[in-house]
Amino acid sequence: MNAVRESLESNPIEILTSPSEDCPFRRCDGTGFIWIKDWSKRHKKNVVDEWKEECECYDQLIKQREIDKKLDLSGIPPIFKDATVRSFRTDIYQQTDSRERAVVARKAAINYVTNFEVMQENGKGLYLYSDVKGSGKTRLAVSIANALVSQHGVDVAFIKSMDLISQVRKTFKNDSELTESEVVESYRKVGLLVIDDLAIKGASEFEERIFYDITDYRLEHNKPTLFTSNVSIDSLEDFYPGGRVGKRIKKMSLEIYMPEESIRDQEADSENDDFEKILFGN
Repeated sequence: MNAVRESLESNPIEILTSPSEDCPFRRCDGTGFIWIKDWSKRHKKNVVDEWKEECECYDQLIKQREIDKKLDLSGIPPIFKDATVRSFRTDIYQQTDSRERAVVARKAAINYVTNFEVMQENGKGLYLYSDVKGSGKTRLAVSIANALVSQHGVDVAFIKSMDLISQVRKTFKNDSELTESEVVESYRKVGLLVIDDLAIKGASEFEERIFYDITDYRLEHNKPTLFTSNVSIDSLEDFYPGGRVGKRIKKMSLEIYMPEESIRDQEADSENDDFEKILFGN
């Protein structure tokens, strides 16, 4: 007992938190705080003898929470939540020209993220296109968006073009809580907008007006936008005959030709093989 008393008197400060692998510095339990007790103060009245201090990982933890929140609010499909630019596979394409285009597209995506401050200052985005569905356009666009959230803290909104139009049309209902201008404004002003599947069919005058309102504002205010489409920018006039949408997109984005080869079926086959092993064994 005397030994314990002497030990506490010589070193009364005790760390109550058990270090965990959840903390990169192995100092706290992953919460970002360290609980401390001063045994020399335990019998003193109106004196705090236990308190918590921020761990070295606290700032990283807060930053990661902010990133996770932004990703949750972005509308990015859960299937792509872990997609990264550097993990975008180019070897999965079977055709030589497809692999070559994929390599170029991946390099462009990496350089876009690396030089985003310059791109953002000038309001430059990317336009990823190919005629074939499932060629990796959406995955690469989302990979860029994920990187920009985590590395630059950018606010992101992901939306399929037809879903955007549907959101606007819903505002026409009597019970709608939002107005058309409020919906359009949210996509006008977000830090980075990703419009997926642009020009999948001929657009009505109403649809063309909505996309014009959004792209025109973003062009004038240097707001970068990522587009995916099954047609080139020059072909957009066939879908938006007014010409104003295509001209603005050409001004505000750099065109990247994606592979004309679908990898969706290959990925599905690979995933199914793994699940079949679970069901039926090796």
